Amino acid sequence: MRGLLIMYNENTKTEREYITVTDWIVFLVSTFLIFLSSILLLVCGLIIGLFNLFKRKPALALSIIVIAAVSLIAVCWCVVPVPWNIKEDRVHVIVAEGDSMAKIVERLRETNLIDDGRSFLILSRLLGKDRHIQAGRYDFDRGTTLYSVFNKLVQGEVTPIQVLIPEGSTIKGIARILKEEIGVDSTEFVEAAADSQLIRELNIPTRDLEGYLFPDTYKLHWGMDPARLIEAMVNEFKRTFTPVLSQRSHEINLSTHEVITLSSMIEAEAKDGQEREMISAVYHNRLKLGMLLQCDPTVIYALDHERAVTRPSLNHTDGRVSGRPLLLEDLEVDSPYNTYKYPGLPPGPICSPGKASILAALYPAEVDYLYFVAAGDGTHIFSSTLDEHNRAKNRIKRTRKGAP
Repeated sequence: MRGLLIMYNENTKTEREYITVTDWIVFLVSTFLIFLSSILLLVCGLIIGLFNLFKRKPALALSIIVIAAVSLIAVCWCVVPVPWNIKEDRVHVIVAEGDSMAKIVERLRETNLIDDGRSFLILSRLLGKDRHIQAGRYDFDRGTTLYSVFNKLVQGEVTPIQVLIPEGSTIKGIARILKEEIGVDSTEFVEAAADSQLIRELNIPTRDLEGYLFPDTYKLHWGMDPARLIEAMVNEFKRTFTPVLSQRSHEINLSTHEVITLSSMIEAEAKDGQEREMISAVYHNRLKLGMLLQCDPTVIYALDHERAVTRPSLNHTDGRVSGRPLLLEDLEVDSPYNTYKYPGLPPGPICSPGKASILAALYPAEVDYLYFVAAGDGTHIFSSTLDEHNRAKNRIKRTRKGAP
């Protein structure tokens, strides 16, 4: 029995020696060649069949050829991703107002998104879409197909762009942001914000919309119409300034315009958000006593707007004009916005206040402060009397000079 087992094992071992890697390679290559031959035979059979069919029924054969060609093109359009000869994983194309499909195709080629746009032009003309593409920015990601590119364009699937309008921005500042972020003409935007007809339609009783373009994060589109942008921002302001807040303004004997004007002054002064109510209290107390408000940001605003001097670096929140501190001679500018010369609130807002500053204007802190001075670290020192105020200013000066 043992001898038989040994023979069996030896035979088995001998048989296994014949199943080598070479045998597997030969098997796989043979199988592939058989498969390829079958495909070639099938193709040849189809060609011969079509040729014979073309002899007997040329119309039917031609239809089959056209259908096959269209199907192949459709597969390439809808399934096969476009060759991505771009470094980034996403590319965007800007479509300006009135751009034709020919111009758009040229931009697609310039970005290396497509090689040939003839099919785009033909299909868009057949669909009547060659001159009806919505303006905006279109984003395309790696792996997109020609159909996806074309469909996004004809459907107007522009990419929304999140734009932050910071609290304390002026109309000119907002115009600069919109130009950088979504390509809006800044001059047209500033002009639209002072358009009397648009202001009447928005029902804002003021000469321009300074202060009423609510600061927030908006989802916008490239190249939007300035009037539409302004309408969206004013509507956001209206949603924020609720009837409850309007009722509160009546309770403290201020109009909505006066509340927004005061809010803008608080916004421009309050670097530290915790001080808004205190700053508001100072202005409220001064208004009650008939004192000059002496707000530096209103003077800066006056220098920018009333003198009509171009000051691109003017900043309404840090007490600086064209990169320098506010000087004593600046306080002499003859403007109703100069709260060092004219009592009461200025004619209108000096920037767009946020909700926190609006609430601070409506609900000031219950303190008797009449003065405040910047401490140099973003906060202020508040005082109830002029003597206290002067001592605080002298203390700050000594600190800056390094004296005890």
